[in-house]
Amino acid sequence: MFIAIVVLLAVVGGLGFFYYRRRVRAKEIAAVLNDPNPLAVWTYTPEEWRRAVEDEFSWARSDGSSAQIRICETGIYLKTDSQSHLIELASGPKVVTFAGYRGTEGSPLRLRVRWKIVRHRRGGDEVKYYKEDYRIPVPLREKDAAQKVVDFFTARLQNNLDAYTAVVPDDEPISLFGKDSF
Repeated sequence: MFIAIVVLLAVVGGLGFFYYRRRVRAKEIAAVLNDPNPLAVWTYTPEEWRRAVEDEFSWARSDGSSAQIRICETGIYLKTDSQSHLIELASGPKVVTFAGYRGTEGSPLRLRVRWKIVRHRRGGDEVKYYKEDYRIPVPLREKDAAQKVVDFFTARLQNNLDAYTAVVPDDEPISLFGKDSF
């Protein structure tokens, strides 16, 4: 009987956690979709989406459909007829520390996101630093939209260098202007 109760509690706890994560994800997606001032929005043609999947989006699949991308301050949302994907950018502890785009054919929009996690332990705080790089293929017709994304995150970082230094380890060199190497 005791084992059955423990198993039941574990299942209920697992389902509760799963439900909680789905609600959080739904709120994050809604925040990106409902942002009245997205930084960039464009649609990949089926051929552009196929190339994007081959070149950069290993998590996706190309099923012959087009895809839409929406880039906002807090995240990037990609949607096709059969799948969707959310990339968190500047939500919670995350900070975009680099944004770059060359504006040429085949040049991706490059973003680096960093964050720091502090765990309080009895022996002292444990600090871990993380970074994630994203390469977003940009159709040449959307180069102005991609440049707008770069300009936004670059200006935000230059106006708040404390956010940058807070997510970079002390032993890692930083630029005077807060530009992160990619």
